[in-house]
Amino acid sequence: MGILGPSGSGKSTFLRTLAGILPSSSLTSTGDVKLKQSTETRHLELADVAFLAQEDSFFSMLTVQEILDDEEQFQFKSSFRKTAEENRRKVINALGLNKLLNRRVGDRRVGGTTNQVILADEPTTGLDASQAQKVVRKIADIAKTKGITAILALHAPRGSVYDLLDDVFLLAPNGLPIFIGPASSACAYFERLGHLCPPNSNIAEFLIDLVSVDTEDHEQASADQARILELAAAFRKEEARRQAKEKRESGEEGAEACVTKHRTSRRRLSFLKRVAVLIKRSFRQNFRDTAVNGLRLGACGILSFIFSAIFGENLKGEPTAKSVADRTALLSYAVINMAMMSLMKTLDLFGKEKPVVMRERMRGHYGGTEYLIAKVIAEVPLDASFSIAFATLLKSSTNLNVPTTRLAATLGMTTICTDLLGFAVGSISSTSEAALAVGTPLMIIYMVLGIINPAGATKNGNDSLPWFLKLLKYASPIRWAIESLCCAEFRGLKLSRKGRPSMGALALVNSGDQVLEALGLGDKEWIGGITKLAKLGGIELLISIGAQYIFQ
Repeated sequence: MGILGPSGSGKSTFLRTLAGILPSSSLTSTGDVKLKQSTETRHLELADVAFLAQEDSFFSMLTVQEILDDEEQFQFKSSFRKTAEENRRKVINALGLNKLLNRRVGDRRVGGTTNQVILADEPTTGLDASQAQKVVRKIADIAKTKGITAILALHAPRGSVYDLLDDVFLLAPNGLPIFIGPASSACAYFERLGHLCPPNSNIAEFLIDLVSVDTEDHEQASADQARILELAAAFRKEEARRQAKEKRESGEEGAEACVTKHRTSRRRLSFLKRVAVLIKRSFRQNFRDTAVNGLRLGACGILSFIFSAIFGENLKGEPTAKSVADRTALLSYAVINMAMMSLMKTLDLFGKEKPVVMRERMRGHYGGTEYLIAKVIAEVPLDASFSIAFATLLKSSTNLNVPTTRLAATLGMTTICTDLLGFAVGSISSTSEAALAVGTPLMIIYMVLGIINPAGATKNGNDSLPWFLKLLKYASPIRWAIESLCCAEFRGLKLSRKGRPSMGALALVNSGDQVLEALGLGDKEWIGGITKLAKLGGIELLISIGAQYIFQ
């Protein structure tokens, strides 16, 4: 079946409603979708549907072969794999993909499944007329060979494409149904209503013109809208007659009796096996993306060089009171740098993968929990390794007192915590743009509330803050990381009296312990900040898992 209509008629919305993947918004859908097979009529399950979206959304850095292997593992038990592989080879041969199996597809994903319904949203977009005809013919051949239903939303198809359609569903602007029935009888139907299809014309163009509105001419637009309303009213009458006839022929009781109960969708793999497949896929993506990994490592080296050039001069020689401000600033900037880099990377990753994940979850391959567990296992160690590299380079190029192990551990925990923050924000956001719109200002708030004010302990307290800012300050990973590093840097540090500031909270300090007292950190320890970061990360992970079920 082909769905025809002008832009804005709701073709994509209708397909997504059928597939059960209508984006969360103010739109709601009601009703039942039933699948009529040879021996039964039953409710359509999400696992029955193969949805081909108009937009390309594919996992990166994987080959065509690997993508198909993962798809096969998710869909079939081991006892059915041999049959599935044979079917896959037939489809690959039919599509001429043999030479492309080992090619990485970048951000493109290919699939071949054994679903009962194929829903394709404008599959011919961007193709010339000849290629568009081949695509539609191939879908028609697969549908007829496998005995499944294929519904395609088409934009201005040529006549040869229209001839391949068995049925047509014509939509007018605002989703008004105008005609549904055999493609070969569309012209005769509208001829009975007084709209003659010109001879030797493209029937698809005639149908679309019939339900289009000329917005540039006010009088013509009014006439077009009146015609569309008239056609919609005629369709409703025709459908009422058809349904009444079907009810008389089959009987209401018989029709209801043949509808089976919802099938319980079965997942083919166990929980642990699903997680294992997802982890394997994520590791492939991470370790093959050598260009990005190289750039990230290079950025760590460049940033450590810049920080040491700006702050390193005052850190040379024996520690002095004059260097306290530079030490605090250097540690603060190091934390902020790693936090922002990991958050932006995670939000971007979530935005890119979310459409694919939604499609695979729709088909019952895995749930949100499995996806998050796999991502945490695959992404967090890699991101933490870049933090450790940055900490090692920064320590070697400056005269910081904090041990390398504690600097690396703190920055690594900061990265892990902000990674999990990115997962949480990405889980509650509908798009990558929305995630960035929420995540960026949130991190700025965390930064403002988390930095240490060198004016002293009274300026670093919570007493004057409103309750909601106190809560945000407690949730700031930047705060706990900076406090932890300051404790590791200044605890037990002896300060020379040379170059002491003439005023401010640091004017009278003689040791690192006095610095911590002046900053309001006298009772804090390095491990305390690490513990807070770990707790925050756990809370963020729980929010991420919960959001997968609430917001998806």
